[in-house]
Amino acid sequence: MAWLWDAMTTEISDTCMFLSTAKKIWKALEETYSKAKDVAQIYDVKVKTVAAKQGNKTVTEVIKAKSSANAALLKEYIEQDRVYDFLVGLNSDFDQVRAQILGKEKIPGISEVVAIVRNEESRRGLMLTIPPVESSTMKVD
Repeated sequence: MAWLWDAMTTEISDTCMFLSTAKKIWKALEETYSKAKDVAQIYDVKVKTVAAKQGNKTVTEVIKAKSSANAALLKEYIEQDRVYDFLVGLNSDFDQVRAQILGKEKIPGISEVVAIVRNEESRRGLMLTIPPVESSTMKVD
């Protein structure tokens, strides 16, 4: 534990000083600083690079799928990419739904994301078409 604290900046180690095991320190650091599952960051990169082109790279450099494991990973990235493309294209009216989807630990597939957005769209449409209920007054004799 001392080695971990010594390896951290003071700002970071101060947040871990009262954790009782090295495992708890590692877990806290992973939850706080790991960007491996930071979908909001991935989404931000997607927004910034949506117009990126091949440029000087070969097709092989652009897509490197040398094994079935890489191919499966590539398939997952392509699926996520479709989700990000869809979310990027939504109007700002759907910012809250977009944030809800991006806030999930694992980004759902495109079908589920479309279903979530369609449900919200239907809910909003329904809310606009339902006439307000008039308050009734009870008459006491």
